[in-house]
Amino acid sequence: MSGLNQCGEPERDPVLVAHQAIDPIRITHAHKALPVWVRLTFDDGRPERLEKGFAQAWTDRHVLVQVLWVISYYRGAREFWVDAAQVTRRVIEPQWLGRSA
Repeated sequence: MSGLNQCGEPERDPVLVAHQAIDPIRITHAHKALPVWVRLTFDDGRPERLEKGFAQAWTDRHVLVQVLWVISYYRGAREFWVDAAQVTRRVIEPQWLGRSA
């Protein structure tokens, strides 16, 4: 059985920035999503978690990140606004598929 079929309940959302706190005029959208690490915190006792994601947009205080999230019986892309302090850039190394450079 694949790992996709072993997921159960949808995962509860992490602590998020309220949409009302985001000023739409100050949002900068990425031309190409930037790879990031995002530190997600939870208010239900679960430990904080570091996830791979992509920065889709940002303001001076917040970042809209896209991460893979357990939705039901599968993992799907979800977008969350988080504080900028929770996000750091990551590097995706080029893959050469076994060819020498």
